[in-house]
Amino acid sequence: MAVATPPYASDALAEGTVDAVVIGGGAAGLNGALILARSRRSVVVIDSGSPRNAPAEAVHGFIVLDGTPPSEILRRGREQARQYGGRVVFGEVVSAQSAAPSADGDLRFTVTLADGRSITARRILVATGLTDVLPEVPGLAEHWGHSVVHCPYCHGWEVRDEPIGILATGAASIGHAFLFRQLTEDLTYFTHGTDLDEDSRA
Repeated sequence: MAVATPPYASDALAEGTVDAVVIGGGAAGLNGALILARSRRSVVVIDSGSPRNAPAEAVHGFIVLDGTPPSEILRRGREQARQYGGRVVFGEVVSAQSAAPSADGDLRFTVTLADGRSITARRILVATGLTDVLPEVPGLAEHWGHSVVHCPYCHGWEVRDEPIGILATGAASIGHAFLFRQLTEDLTYFTHGTDLDEDSRA
């Protein structure tokens, strides 16, 4: 089995039982780890190194860090969790199962990674986020996070006053069009096989 090269320095997996394992090393997982570590809890973040916003040049709408590259936010987050004793381990979780409780009945979980390593924790925080499933349109994936964007709040300012096309993926896509409509006078709605009622069209 080929082992992926970590995109950052990975800590060693803790031995014994830790207070918490955080599954997911994005902003939410690292923030959870930071709070737990500051509360003197032993915490290990398991991070596959593939954040949803990796293709984006910058994160927007995040107070104080608006315009910061996603990789920089994650680097700082790992550093901050570590300064309080948290560990960040590169790996992919394949299972999290109940384990035998402690002698006093406290819960235990076994978290197993794709490479066969495992860790026992008193609690699990799941912060795996989302994965974008893109329509199969030639060229779309290559431009994802740059000239093809999904969120008017994250990327709208950068495309304001430009021609914008909305590719419908379902009935709820019209809501997306309404949000992007406030950013441009030049909006085209591609129905992509979905129905559009007269009120929405108007």
